[in-house]
Amino acid sequence: MRVPLKRGAGVPGPTHSDENTNVVEDCDSYVLVDHRGRRRRKPRPRLPPNAERDPARQSLKPRPPLRRVHHRPDAIIIRANDASSYAEILKKLKGDPALQQSVGSSVNNIRRSAAGALVLQLKKGVDNALALGKELGKVLGSTAIASAMLHTSTIEIKDLDECATKEEVTAALDALLGVPVSKRDPVKSLRKAYAGTQVAVVALPDDLAATALKLGHVRIGWVNRRIRAREEAARCYRCWGPGHMATRCKGPDRTELCYRCGQKGHQAKDCKGQPSCVLCRERGADDHRHASASLSCPLARKITQDRR
Repeated sequence: MRVPLKRGAGVPGPTHSDENTNVVEDCDSYVLVDHRGRRRRKPRPRLPPNAERDPARQSLKPRPPLRRVHHRPDAIIIRANDASSYAEILKKLKGDPALQQSVGSSVNNIRRSAAGALVLQLKKGVDNALALGKELGKVLGSTAIASAMLHTSTIEIKDLDECATKEEVTAALDALLGVPVSKRDPVKSLRKAYAGTQVAVVALPDDLAATALKLGHVRIGWVNRRIRAREEAARCYRCWGPGHMATRCKGPDRTELCYRCGQKGHQAKDCKGQPSCVLCRERGADDHRHASASLSCPLARKITQDRR
């Protein structure tokens, strides 16, 4: 049977029969129409140049954001033997014309601490708190003790080789920051790590620590070393106990004791005795042969891990 031709403009094209003897019309004048809807693809995130070529970069985890460092000015703390004599001490200091030029021009705020001591908060940018504290101590004599409180942030320099020394780390920091930090003795410890490397614990002023963390690396010897922030648990400077501050301290006053051996009369840098942790001895621990509240102290290490 024949198939009727479709209506169309113009002359119909030639016809031919298929294998079933059906007449098939020529389709030269037909137009293919695609009515399928196209799926909208999600935009791909922009990658840095050559990231697609390097498969190793795709497997790397993004670097965590830098820890914010709060810039806190230094201060001078005056502790008097008699709490009622702070007003007389302040009048004496203000009446000295020599102190007006050196100390008075550097003080930003005067207040009392939670323990009752007199706090002279210095202006931002004043970096001679130690010298100012010694100058006030000479004027006060035996009536009070003046000590400088330096606000510092602790960082870690990793991947040091086993031959690195504190002097090399300090010289590298001087060159990196452009400031002679060697006057503060910034390198607090240099301990062994994995695979024969070392880790240096450095205490710097808040602004210099923020600059070092932003740079991220320092060249010491032949290799660039990593600079990372150091997370520390809060520790009371009055009783040395971790987990609280001196404003809420109810423990004994250990401010005059040595951090290393726990004895009175000298500081840790001049200590020649055996290390003995006061906190571990109070709790009856078997092993207390380490400095109080140091990295070797299991109590301080446990609180630091809990914070992380």
